[in-house]
Amino acid sequence: MIFCSEQLPQLRFYNGGNLTSCGGFVHQRRTMECYVLIYVLSGCLNIAVGGCEHSVQGGEWILMRPGVEHSGTTPSDGELSYLWAHFSADAPLAEAEAPPESFALILQEHGTAASQRVSLLFRQLVDCSRREMYTPRMAECALEMLLTEMTQEYLDSVRGHSSLPPLIADINEWILVNCHRQLSVKMIAEEFHYNPEYLSALYKKETGQTLTASVNRARIDISKKLLSDSSVSIKEAAFSCGFTDEKYYMRIFRRMEGMTPMQYRAALGVR
Repeated sequence: MIFCSEQLPQLRFYNGGNLTSCGGFVHQRRTMECYVLIYVLSGCLNIAVGGCEHSVQGGEWILMRPGVEHSGTTPSDGELSYLWAHFSADAPLAEAEAPPESFALILQEHGTAASQRVSLLFRQLVDCSRREMYTPRMAECALEMLLTEMTQEYLDSVRGHSSLPPLIADINEWILVNCHRQLSVKMIAEEFHYNPEYLSALYKKETGQTLTASVNRARIDISKKLLSDSSVSIKEAAFSCGFTDEKYYMRIFRRMEGMTPMQYRAALGVR
């Protein structure tokens, strides 16, 4: 079964975290009034959702709907570690056996991640929820990116999409998760154990853009989501996604989007 939405709903993130057990863990029986998303990092979570039993292995997730009872079935055998998040949507996600013609989100009830990107984005979400330096909107943006990635992986699996070379894909994932930090080409090269000049040339050959441009694109995309919230100032949007100079941020934004952040907000009808 899949859950889908024709338009991207307004998401509200409540809380999240990382559970680790040395063995014998059994999930409590409960019914939540929000969506519950669990991504298993290692081990196996045995859980029943609405009477249907699931064994969620490492690299897999389970998405549970509001108002549906879920509970552990048998104790975990050995170490179990998983990430979890509670969230809601302003419009319910529809249940379907096949993707509709028009959609913004497609989420499998029990799915498998095709890459490390899902776990990286999930970790970023949990990190955003725990640090006071991030606004609540930043966590919601991280949640939106996570669900969008899960949707894209599902589509790629259905369409047989050919991906970038593994190294380039890994670099893109790492940039997306770490772009809020102060990054340089040298730092990225050291992370992947390559010479900076060689990695820069290879990345430009495979993607058509520089590593610096890729970092700025990731930051600008995050800031655009933040700018859609009237309670987030332009300065907050700039600093939250990794820029340390508001004027530089505005210059890069205009270069990439063809308008200023203020004009972008006006186009969205945000005051």
